[in-house]
Amino acid sequence: MIQTINNKDSQIAERILAIQIPAYEVEADLIGFYGIPQLKDTIETVLASEEIFIGFSLENQLAGFISYEETNSEVDICRLVVNPEYFRRGIARSLLLDLIQRTNGKRLIVSTGSKNLPAITLYEKLSFVRYDEVEIATGIYLSQFARKC
Repeated sequence: MIQTINNKDSQIAERILAIQIPAYEVEADLIGFYGIPQLKDTIETVLASEEIFIGFSLENQLAGFISYEETNSEVDICRLVVNPEYFRRGIARSLLLDLIQRTNGKRLIVSTGSKNLPAITLYEKLSFVRYDEVEIATGIYLSQFARKC
């Protein structure tokens, strides 16, 4: 089931963090960079976030989520997280497709480590186009993608 979740609830914030940290540790291993900001999140930073969170529940457990910030013309995907126990089950794809439906024709933007081939493959399959690559640390690159709905 996909639904909006309330990151301002401390129990939900704990669940968010409990899957976010292991998921971003997998990405950090893939790209060879452990300075990913989401690895430094705490319960307090999740509670304070103004992002909109949409969760994917499986067997009454939060299995993944996507968060975003929205302006009048654009949606910036901030996090796309799947519990590593549930990788390769279509959860990230389902969350992205749900968000695409919610955006009412707005441009979507997202970034990921340039060595994160599973994420890049997913974005490209869903018609996201790479428009830039930025060096965020010596030898570490972030690919930026956009999709016009």
